Amino acid sequence: MANSGILAKLLKKFLLKGDSEGFVLPGAISDESRILAIDTGDLSEFLFYLPMIQAIRNRYPRAQIDILTPEHHESLVAPSGLARNCLLYNSKQLRPWSPGFMGLVKDIRARSYDISIVMSFDPSPVLESVALLSGAGLRMGPSHKGSSPAINFEIKARPDDTRYRGTRLQAAAPFLDLPSLSGPCRLPLPEEKLKKMGQKIHFIKPRQSEVLIGVDPALGKSGVGFSAQNLHFVVNQISSQLSCRTVPVTFSDDTERLARFEAGLNVPPLALPRESLFDVIQLVAHCDLFLSGNTDLFHFAAALEVPTIGLFMAEDTAVWEPTDSSHVWILRISEGQRVEIDTLMAAIADVRSS
Repeated sequence: MANSGILAKLLKKFLLKGDSEGFVLPGAISDESRILAIDTGDLSEFLFYLPMIQAIRNRYPRAQIDILTPEHHESLVAPSGLARNCLLYNSKQLRPWSPGFMGLVKDIRARSYDISIVMSFDPSPVLESVALLSGAGLRMGPSHKGSSPAINFEIKARPDDTRYRGTRLQAAAPFLDLPSLSGPCRLPLPEEKLKKMGQKIHFIKPRQSEVLIGVDPALGKSGVGFSAQNLHFVVNQISSQLSCRTVPVTFSDDTERLARFEAGLNVPPLALPRESLFDVIQLVAHCDLFLSGNTDLFHFAAALEVPTIGLFMAEDTAVWEPTDSSHVWILRISEGQRVEIDTLMAAIADVRSS
């Protein structure tokens, strides 16, 4: 992917507006602000930026916040009501100098933003350049070599920083004249839609005493995860000790891995609607327990305060652990090691009682 500094030079004649606009901190945001929040495609990082977006909305209710998001995230972002306008892009539009890229930039520039937020902690050069091309004077995003001039309010982390990524933005709050960002990274869910999903679950699982367990079999953020055999062992062991039903859910597009997991369950999983990312989130919100590796959906479940067990591998470093959440328990498993069922059941009892 192209470096944002190179893009800045190549597109210099388009950048004069954004590169020359000034800002003052605190005080850059007001009720008259026009803000572009850019979803880079990483759902966990999108989630981790939500407390900031929510804090801006609460403090400056008349400020306009638009979200630029990948097309396949529309079903998740649009119903949340976070954005006044939900703008969409596809992968072809992220090719600099392509007609799609120039069309995207033209549309964004016409909206006259004064603040742009790249919702990421990792470099995203092309979308950082989109932030600059938007003409916004204040451009927040990840700090990295070559981030300037696209990013001029950098989010930095110390080399030895082990803080949970979901709390990293807290230090930026005073600079933006915002209250504490210590609240949960929670995606707003419309009550009416949640109620309808609850009715569907009740129809398919009429026995309310049964524990509804959501399981995400996808590989984790570090590219590793439980083997299907090991995950089957865990879920089947839980089923032998709890009156429960399982619903496999995932944000991953690896349908083959999901199908293999479902086929290996001793008790057939519940057939509940999972057509969209928003369906998946609503299902997770209704779960009595969620079981997953270090996946995007693990972090959404933790944010929704669903009792959650994280099956983490050695590659899943401390930055992915929501350590302040009493309803989350992390079990670290070495490759090839089986989970001790007594330890697992004790963890389940703990998170469900918190």
